[in-house]
Amino acid sequence: MINWENLGTAVMGTTIPCNPEGFSYEQKVVTGIKTLNRIRICRLPTLILGGRVEAVTESLPGHYWIEIINDLSKMDGSEPFIESYGWYPAESADFSNSFTTDGCLNSDNKYFRDIDKNENYDLPTAAGRAKITEKDKKYSLYPFDPHHNGRYTIPDSKKGEVNHPYLFADDSRTEEDIIKAIRTFASNYQGQWKYNFDSFLDNTCHTFLFNLLFDTNIADKYILKDPHFKQYLKSALKYSKGYTIESRPPYGAPHKIEYNQQTIEQATKVYNRMKKVKDNALRVVEILR
Repeated sequence: MINWENLGTAVMGTTIPCNPEGFSYEQKVVTGIKTLNRIRICRLPTLILGGRVEAVTESLPGHYWIEIINDLSKMDGSEPFIESYGWYPAESADFSNSFTTDGCLNSDNKYFRDIDKNENYDLPTAAGRAKITEKDKKYSLYPFDPHHNGRYTIPDSKKGEVNHPYLFADDSRTEEDIIKAIRTFASNYQGQWKYNFDSFLDNTCHTFLFNLLFDTNIADKYILKDPHFKQYLKSALKYSKGYTIESRPPYGAPHKIEYNQQTIEQATKVYNRMKKVKDNALRVVEILR
């Protein structure tokens, strides 16, 4: 069992205190918010035909995950033992299965492990680790997403960058409290992986991040520019209203389409959660203005 509170990292699997002698780490509070520097929100750009398309500025899939820094002397991302969390389909998801399959944390299942094995990769590439066994400690002491330290970006960025979430200054929790909450959220996350083109029915790496922000009550100001989030929220609002007015093609009269109660309740729940995520982001932007 890993002691999350006291364990830091060093090469070759040895452990060091999280505050090694000669190194200090201070969480800064600026104008009503605390920057959570040990937590990184990562968004992977989508590559099409060799070209780079920013997943956060174009409505394309990409991959989202969250990273945690445990070796405080390596805040630059160079720590050898990594920790991160993301949500994946348990097998290839495409039109043949309606982009719906079992989900898994960190792409850790037989399907993706076999890919690594068949390709003779020395390091996990297709499959990360949802849990760390004694055998896995040659890779990390913590669960990790296979995209950890990959190419990531933030909106309007011309180079790979990450962004840190915020905690409001009137929240008494520490950064370590938030990290524990993230670990609990990730370890308990379950269900299918489902991509329905950014509708409120989605359960992808994108919605994994959105729900994590809600459950831990931390703020990501870049969520306001995220096309996946905006469409997800818009879809939830539309279906929560209970009906829509559409015209029959090509020039038919408008008619009312009513949704069933289960759909309305599910959409309303998603909307209320995501409205809180948006409100937190707006609050951060207002504080930083």
